[in-house]
Amino acid sequence: MNDSTNQTSFLRVLGRADVVALAFGAMIGWSWVVLTGVWITSAGTLGAITAFLAGGAAITLVGLTYAELASALPFAGGEHVYSDRALGAKA
Repeated sequence: MNDSTNQTSFLRVLGRADVVALAFGAMIGWSWVVLTGVWITSAGTLGAITAFLAGGAAITLVGLTYAELASALPFAGGEHVYSDRALGAKA
């Protein structure tokens, strides 16, 4: 059996602007992870505690929202199913 006859290749679908936009979004998206230590240090003890409590409350609300969506739409696919149901297939 020779696999050289079944070669496949990927289609180039992303242009230069798409790659730059993805890279820029990744850098901005990860900057909060890198800067968290600086923010906590500059906020002090009370500021850090307040920030973590506020963040925990926000994440709790997000988790409760996902729990409600998962029980209302018990299908595999997660966010794709939720956005498809909310916005339609062409969104």
